[in-house]
Amino acid sequence: MSKATVSGRQTTNTFAYMFIGAKAMLEQAERDQDSQLYNLVSCLIYCAFTIEAYINHLGQLKCNDWDRKERTMSKLKKFKSLCGEAGIDPDFSQRPYLTLRELFLFRDKMAHGKTTTESVRKEVDLTGDSLRFTTESEWQEFSTIENARRAIEDTEELVKELHEKSGQNGNPMNYLGGGLFGVQRHNAT
Repeated sequence: MSKATVSGRQTTNTFAYMFIGAKAMLEQAERDQDSQLYNLVSCLIYCAFTIEAYINHLGQLKCNDWDRKERTMSKLKKFKSLCGEAGIDPDFSQRPYLTLRELFLFRDKMAHGKTTTESVRKEVDLTGDSLRFTTESEWQEFSTIENARRAIEDTEELVKELHEKSGQNGNPMNYLGGGLFGVQRHNAT
């Protein structure tokens, strides 16, 4: 039996993987009605993770002590800081920045989920033989195909804008990472 040691360095651009995951979850949601809600929730969370991971990616490129610094700032504050350095003035009342804020709120609501009891007051149609109605929590109402499509579109726009205006080249979503490795064979004894 011949053995070898592989050594080297590998880079993984987590944000690109998260974005692929978001698109895959939307495709699943569009195909499968039975698990649509769960795929939509996953899509929206993956979009939030994409932006958060890209912020940390760019922060590490721009700031030597990013790993220490980023722990003291919220996701939104980190985004605003990088935007300021890139000369971007985000208007959080308009897309795509409005979507960013919604995604971060959604992500936090899901990550720190709690059982809730909400008061319900809803007009219903009494036409017919039975009284039927549904109510949904905020996160369920947000988890729609339309919101997921918008989130994917806006996530890509936000990352590409920050990437380009920060002086980075190429489409960041097209590069998953890579590595350089060497192989050292061991002599059989």
